[in-house]
Amino acid sequence: MLKYLGVFLLFLLGLQLQAQFTLSGTIQDSTSGEHLMFASIYIPETGHGTTSNQYGFFSLNIPKDSTVVVISYLGYQDKKLVVTEENADQLSFDLAVASNDLDVVEIVVNKKSKLQEVHNDIQMSSIQIPAKDLVKLPSLGGESDVLKIVQLMPGVQAGSEGQNGMFVRGGDVDQNLVMLDEAVLYNLGHLFGFFSVFNSDALKDVTLIKGGFPSEYGGRLSSVLDIRMKEGNMKEFHGRGGIGLLSSRLTLEGPIIKDKMSFMVSGRRTYIDQVFKRLGSFLPYYFYDLNGKVNYKISEKDHIYFSAYVGNDVLDLNATEVDEDGDFSFGFTLGNTSSTIRWNHVFNDKMFANFTGIYTNFDYNIQGDFTETSLYISSAIDDIGTKADFEYYLNDEHKFKFGGMATLHTFRPNIVNTQGLIEQVLENNAGALIRTGEYGLYGGHIYQKDSSNWVVQTGARLTGSIVEGRSFIGLEPRLSAQYNFNDYHNLKWSYSNMRQYMHLVTSSTVALPTDLWYPVTQSIKPQVSDQVAIGYSHFNRKIKSQFTVESYYKWMINLTEYREGANLLLNDEFEEELLQGRGRSYGLEFLLKRDEGWLTGWLGYSISWTQRQFDELNEGKWFYATYDRRHSFSAVSSIKLSEKWNAAFVWVYSTGSRFTPQIGYYAVPNATFTGVDLVPEYASRNSIRMSPSHRLDLNFVYKSKESKKFRSEWHFGVYNLYNRASPWRINVTQNADGSFSYVQPGLFGMIPSVAYNFEF
Repeated sequence: MLKYLGVFLLFLLGLQLQAQFTLSGTIQDSTSGEHLMFASIYIPETGHGTTSNQYGFFSLNIPKDSTVVVISYLGYQDKKLVVTEENADQLSFDLAVASNDLDVVEIVVNKKSKLQEVHNDIQMSSIQIPAKDLVKLPSLGGESDVLKIVQLMPGVQAGSEGQNGMFVRGGDVDQNLVMLDEAVLYNLGHLFGFFSVFNSDALKDVTLIKGGFPSEYGGRLSSVLDIRMKEGNMKEFHGRGGIGLLSSRLTLEGPIIKDKMSFMVSGRRTYIDQVFKRLGSFLPYYFYDLNGKVNYKISEKDHIYFSAYVGNDVLDLNATEVDEDGDFSFGFTLGNTSSTIRWNHVFNDKMFANFTGIYTNFDYNIQGDFTETSLYISSAIDDIGTKADFEYYLNDEHKFKFGGMATLHTFRPNIVNTQGLIEQVLENNAGALIRTGEYGLYGGHIYQKDSSNWVVQTGARLTGSIVEGRSFIGLEPRLSAQYNFNDYHNLKWSYSNMRQYMHLVTSSTVALPTDLWYPVTQSIKPQVSDQVAIGYSHFNRKIKSQFTVESYYKWMINLTEYREGANLLLNDEFEEELLQGRGRSYGLEFLLKRDEGWLTGWLGYSISWTQRQFDELNEGKWFYATYDRRHSFSAVSSIKLSEKWNAAFVWVYSTGSRFTPQIGYYAVPNATFTGVDLVPEYASRNSIRMSPSHRLDLNFVYKSKESKKFRSEWHFGVYNLYNRASPWRINVTQNADGSFSYVQPGLFGMIPSVAYNFEF
């Protein structure tokens, strides 16, 4: 019986092979050779198609009776191919950038826009932001900032005013997996979190995933922010840069060997220190970033990339610069270093692989020299990891992804070296060296059939961590489904289980150099989350816009919090200060987005609830999280006024964050029983809200006269146009009658900016 079944299956496979052939390859920019991720490849007669992956690769089965294929990408001219079985082995396809001067535009039947591809994709709770669109939007001080744009998306709550912290669907700031060319970054902000570490000129694409996580992602509970750097121009040498009030930047790219090997290098430095010096004041602080990438095309089937990032905050205070008689110095450095080497290999027209080696370092160093006294404090994290990712396109109905990763984490917190009088207060500490291993194996499958309205994605991830004296292991199942009513309406549903094997120990809502990452231990268990989400998506073909509404519920266990009055600064026994509890969050998110035409942007709104429960806190009762903000709304738009002028605005509204109010004092006898001490009394944890915040930002772009070799533009912007300072913190004062008043000082008023950007 089995013999006949095998013959029958072979017969069916033979019929399939006779009825179609496979077209595969990579999509790239014709002028730069840059690979285009998520480009659309489809057959106009049937509307059937696929999209390229993160590296521009695709595989599509072509029926023998349908030989016309169209490749399209937003901002590029469509490419129409007449494909036969004989020429289907072409491995790279160039797309030309669309020109505004074209007199004749060919209208292709059934052409799909970029947003329609997003609409049709089974991946829900995901937002893609092309890096080229970031520079058009208003920003603090005129400095384009990826993270502040992400904060404007529904489901993402911002931290304090001006901060880059992200609280996604009820998660904490350390529950976001942020990757730059697949290397995990631990520190995301400069100037205590007011500016991000990402230089937009060096970036190619930004993807945020809030739920329905594919099985290839893991290690954090709440979100994935996947950021890709530009690959470097394979054809010609180019440069771009900008000069602003706070910083300047310059990016250079070009071929090392034309059509074979290219480079990209990008640098940015703030000159806050120099500005203050010119104003007759003194602020010895600056930050810088340096991005680099080399791209080598060994053959049509093999590609090697090497990318690196270095960024630092530097404070160097020398008393002699302020007072000639001064006798002290103080400073710190805080920064990231990351490097990634990747090998893309195409085994055949069905199989694609990416092999990656990763190194990441995060450290801070604080040093001070005073009269006969010196202090040095340092902490560091080093990661060495490897990944292997495979994609197998069995046919147009079945696509498989599988692979694995392993990372060695080395933590060295709380190194302290003191000399002089301070030794009596702060002891020397060599810093406990903590090594942990983290690993993961995953597999995923996408099933999609033309004759069915259903698309189903299944997957699982087996992860674990090896720590001193104990090991953890867990299975993370993933499931997503989509039902298409037609090409313009669909429903999506997803379930994701996620595990996290490290957490952030912080003593402030502001990003400080003393914030530390620690791994799980024998007593501190991994954090775990389960999230379900359901959503509806509608694509309007007339105005090329997408409307989505999503509802989610997430429950979490083993969340970490700190005991009341916990000592976190330079404390090697931090485990004794940690508590573990549970959490839940749920909400609704609405997004209306348009990416094409003279008016682009989005409207976003979310209503959400986020709660925590710890046996040792708040009498064991559930309480709202600090960043439980009930309502968030954002309106973001870019408007093409003319060939020379472009205008953009951002209006954002958010319910205030929460805090625990002091309601009085109670008296207790002091240690000597000679009097009483007044001990503050507080209400329920996080029971009061701060005032809501809202602001309007504007940005105008004027394009100067262009030539073939040089073009430039001026940016004129205003942050917080109507000068309404958003509450930043709470000051408590006691009135004469014994009652308490709460003052909510703001941080930023109206801040104008001007910047000059150029490209050659």
